[in-house]
Formats: sequence, C-alpha cells, structure tokens
Amino acid sequence: MHDALTTTNAYIDLHIHSTCSDGLLSPAEIVSVAQERGLQAISITDHDTVAAMPIVATSAENTGIEIVPGIEIGVAHKGCEVHLLGYFVDVTSKSLQEYAALLLQSREGRAREIVHVLQKQGIKISYEMVLQKANGAPIGRPHIAQVLVEEGYVFSSYEAFQKYLGENKAGDIPKLNIGLQRAVQIIQEAGGLAFLAHPATITCCEEVLMRLLEYGLDGIETLHPKHVGGLREQYSRMARKYNLLESGGSDCHGGRDGEISIGALQVPACFLEEIKARLR
Repeated sequence: MHDALTTTNAYIDLHIHSTCSDGLLSPAEIVSVAQERGLQAISITDHDTVAAMPIVATSAENTGIEIVPGIEIGVAHKGCEVHLLGYFVDVTSKSLQEYAALLLQSREGRAREIVHVLQKQGIKISYEMVLQKANGAPIGRPHIAQVLVEEGYVFSSYEAFQKYLGENKAGDIPKLNIGLQRAVQIIQEAGGLAFLAHPATITCCEEVLMRLLEYGLDGIETLHPKHVGGLREQYSRMARKYNLLESGGSDCHGGRDGEISIGALQVPACFLEEIKARLR
C-alpha cells in the first residue's frame, strides 16, 4: 500500500497534516502508515484546526501508537510568515475553539475574495467549486490551486502558486493575523506547549525567536526536512542556549511530491519524553 521505510521503534513524527486541513491522507491513513513504519508516536498538526483528533484517536486504538494532540497556527510578523506548533492541547479548550471558528470564517472570506480576483482576470472558477474541493476541511489556497489544475488553467499546484496565488500575485490576499503573542497564548491556554516550527523558513528568525521567548515559547522544531547541512545542530544549540524543548517531524502533506514522508526523519522518542516531563 505504501512505500517501505526502515525505522526502529524509537522514532516519532510530531508534524503531520491530514485531510482535515491541507494534507492528502486521512487521519486513519496516517495511523496506518505510522504503524507500518514502526513509529512510537505521532502528532497530526493540521493548520488552525484539531478536527482530526477524534478520528485519529479512534484509528490508533490497539496499535500501540501514542497520539499527541496538536495544531499548527500561522501568523505574520514584519513580512515573515511564522508557524507555531502546539502539542498536548485540550481540543475542548474555549480559546482554541473560538480561534478555530474565527479562522474558519476568515478563511472562507479570503477564499471568496481570491476567487473574485481571479474571475476578474477571466478565470472561470467559482467559490462553490473550491468549497467542494475542500470537502469540509478549513478552506485555503491549496484548494483553489487544485481547482485551477482541474479546470486546465495550470498544470500543477506549484504553477498555480507561481502564477496566481503566491507572494505578490493577484491571489496573494492576506489572511487574518492574530500576532505572535496571541498565538502562544491560545496554545498555552489550551494546556499545551508552543513550539516554533521550521525556523529555517523564517527570514527574520532571530528577531522572531527573541520576541517569542518574551511571550513564553516552550520549544523549537529542530528536526525538519528543510533543516539541512548544519542547520539541525544550529537549532539544537539554540534550544540548549534558551532552555527550549526540541521537536521534529516530516511536515508530511501526504505525498504531493510523490513520496509519503511520514517517519522519514529519525526524530528520537526522547524529544517526546522531555516534552511530557515539562508538562508535568
């Protein structure tokens, strides 16, 4: 069913996306892959939603895989896009639910505006087509890109972003921005720990990290596919310097690049043990 990957029982993956946001695999399929690859624990960290949690919890019963409740929250800071991962969040948290509802409404308005802009350029797609493509998941630009592919305006989602949806393109409509401090607060008010995700993708990383430390950041994602060369060790040193926890994961979106990367990074299980110790 899935491509084989050699792992041991001591590895985890704490950064995975499902069909509940912009991933291609359902929560149940993610559990299946994780089981095949011998992972000890996983976290589905969908964008701005914890909708996968009840499904993944049920799917993981009797598998021996530990499920870490997670979420990924995106904010903008001085032109930088910053993502925060929340681990062990209470999915019934009032702050989390209010945030998810607000973001859902904002995403819908943003998608309508993007479609309207594209229509004015002669692209004959509708909001209803995008809504159908989202299939109940929080609606976003990847769904618009998929519609553009299916309607023959581009050959790939990559081309859709290059031509219409990426930075400084017609469909580059800003999304709701709650700010760094509020993002950390929402995660911590839900009883979770806040981690800076894939710092290598942030152009103003040092300044963002300093600001997040002021707001009570708990950890940093040191193991990520984009952390190549000496970056992994650089971020590990940063974590030690500021007494931050470490996390890591594949950031798998289900095989858009032709490979299902769940478990591809050997993220040590001790990361999770240290996270749980900090919670205690």
